[in-house]
Formats: sequence, structure tokens, C-alpha cells
Amino acid sequence: MSSTSPAAQALYYGWWLIAAVFVGEMFAIGSTTYAFGLFVKPLEQEFGISRGDANKGLALFIVGMGLSAPLIGRLLDRRSARRIMLFGSVWMALGLVAVAMAPSLGWMALAILLLVASGAAMIGPLTANTLASRWFDRRRGRALGLVAVGTSVGGTLLVPLIAYNLDAYGWRQALMIQAGLIVVIVGALALWVVRDRPQDLGLLPDGDLARPESAAAQALAAGPEWRPGQLLRHRDFWCIGLSVGLTFAVTQSVLASLVPYATDAGIDGKQAALLVSSLSVCSILGKLLFGALAERIDKRWLLLTVVAFTLLELATLIAQPGFGWLLLICGIAGFALGGELPVWAAIIAERFGPRSFGTVMGLMNPINMVCSLGAISYVGVAYDRSGGYSQPFTVFLGVAVAAAVMTLLISRPAARAI
Repeated sequence: MSSTSPAAQALYYGWWLIAAVFVGEMFAIGSTTYAFGLFVKPLEQEFGISRGDANKGLALFIVGMGLSAPLIGRLLDRRSARRIMLFGSVWMALGLVAVAMAPSLGWMALAILLLVASGAAMIGPLTANTLASRWFDRRRGRALGLVAVGTSVGGTLLVPLIAYNLDAYGWRQALMIQAGLIVVIVGALALWVVRDRPQDLGLLPDGDLARPESAAAQALAAGPEWRPGQLLRHRDFWCIGLSVGLTFAVTQSVLASLVPYATDAGIDGKQAALLVSSLSVCSILGKLLFGALAERIDKRWLLLTVVAFTLLELATLIAQPGFGWLLLICGIAGFALGGELPVWAAIIAERFGPRSFGTVMGLMNPINMVCSLGAISYVGVAYDRSGGYSQPFTVFLGVAVAAAVMTLLISRPAARAI
């Protein structure tokens, strides 16, 4: 008689959980960061504001997510992630309804900052990565890579849907519809699919039915419980946070500048849009590839590869080559942009353990926020002063080198017991 039970032959429940948090991440980012541009012109027309003032809504969203992440991350480690995700779906939906019903820009700003941003943090990447790190160990890289794809799929699927609703019903009603979808779909998945840990279902990470490990050994694999004060005094916390934050700031700033850079160089609008599409498609492949590689290769070298691709992209943009070379380099840079996310999550789990994953990633989010807002603001100011992108991109070369130095300062991983 075979020793393999039917439960062992069935699909590991962790993959169903990955599907659920994938959808949550898709709605959190697809409904906000990717879809924000759809609402800029309607806001301009209704409130008579400038393009710059309309774009401040996105900055408020970034700030709100960054500031709320440390608290939410800590709660994910100490409370039920399932309940936090369920509450987050309702909270974000209330925020979208509040934005839709806001009589003034001030009320709208408060709704974005206090409701939409924190709700998105509860159903988005922070929660998804925290749960993936608990449910997977040997296959953690692949799980984190799949989870990271959710943000890209959100932009691909939800933006056309929101655009249709906006044209058919107006921007306020489109937000109401999106709020309803989040409550129904994400809330239902949180309630019926999401579970906090594999042990809740009598399972172990990766679906292993049994391991020759004592309870003490399993606790050691989960890592110690880190307090925020301890993390802020830990060298690896700052090296990882600054490596990822600086690199992410550069790649996001370049992405925001890519179309105007290309059109300034005489490339037509359709080709410029193709550059962004190339980068976006390759970012999906990068998330899957780097996630899988994170199970086999020292994650420090993967982060260093991300920085190297970023340096190559900047050097190419400064050289101002033809469209063919730009298309090729943007594709390569897309791997860097996508690969950074799963590697960041994987190295956090490796260095600090799944037990305090939410606390660590949540506390690193403000670093990303400050770096990204600073870089995006700087590239616009530098362009206005110099009349081109060569100066800011040259400065970003130095920022990327600093990210490489931070990566090299991350300590070697501890040897794992077999």
C-alpha cells in the first residue's frame, strides 16, 4: 500500500492562498496606482485644478501606504492576517466611496490618505508577501514571484474595466462600482480562502506532511520575533532597505520620465508607448524568473544584478541611442523592475524569518516612500532647470552605485541545517 495519502496528492492549499492574495494585490494596486491617470482629466474639469494639483492625489496615496505600513505589518505578525485582509477590503471600499462622494478636494485628499491608502496596504503587497513567506519555505521564491505578478495583472485587467465604467457612468460612479467589486471579491476570498498559517489546517510549509524536526527546530526555522527597535539598530535592515529603496526610486523615476524623454528625442508617441509596454511585459517575466532564482542563488547577487541592469539602462538613456537599442534596454530594465520585488521579499524572509516578516517589510516601506517621492520630485525639477534628462539620469547613476554598495554590505546568509 502506498504511503502517500490523498491529501498529499491534492494541490497544496498554499497555492489556493496565493491565488487569493494575488487577487487582493491586483485590486489594491490596479485600482489605484495603475488607474490613477484615468481620473486626472475628470478632476481637472470638475474642480478647475492644474495637472500638477491633480497628480498630488497619487503622492498622497504613496505617503498613506508608506506611513500605515509599519503598523499594518506589525499587526500582521501579531493578529489574524485573514481578518486584517477582510477589514482592509471594507476599509478601502469605504475610502473609494468617500472619494466618490467628496464635495471638495480637501475631503477627497483625507479619504485617499486615511482610508484608500491604508486599505490598499491591508489587501495588497504587504499582506500578500507576509502570507506567502509563511506558507512556503523551499518554494518561497516561486510563490513570491507569482504574488508579485498580481500588481502587473491589476494594471492589465482593471484599468480597461475602470476606463469603461468611467466613460459609461462618470468618474464618481466608476469609483462606487470598484468599491463594490473589492468588498465582494476580495472580502469573500479573505473570508473563505485565506488562512493565517499552514498549521491552522494541520499542514507544514510547502505542503510537507511530516518533517523530522522538533517543535524547537520548527520555531528556529520561523525565525525570532523582532521588535521595531531591534530592527532599527540592525545593519542588514538598513542595507536591505536602502538597497531596495534607492533602486526602486530610480526605476520608478525613469519609468515616469520614459515617454517624455523619448518624445523629446524625436521618437513618436506610439513608439514611446511601446517602450513602456516592453518594460511592463518584461517586468512580469522578471518577477517569475527572479522569484525562481531566489530559491537557488544568493539573493545578494540577485539584488546586485537588479542594480547592474538599472545602471545599464541609465547609461543607455544618457547616451541617447536609436529606438531599437532603447527598446532592447527597456526590456532588460523591465526584468530589473520586476525582479526586485520578489527578491526583496525573499531576502527579508531569509535574514529575519517569516515570524516577523510583516514587521520588517512594513518598517522598510517608509524608506521606499521617502526615496521614491524624493527621486520623482527631483527628476522634474532637474529637467526644468537643465532642459533635459541627462543631468538627473547622471545623478541617478550615483544613486544606483550607492544602492550597489548597500547590497554588498548585506551580511552573508547563515548556513541552513539539512
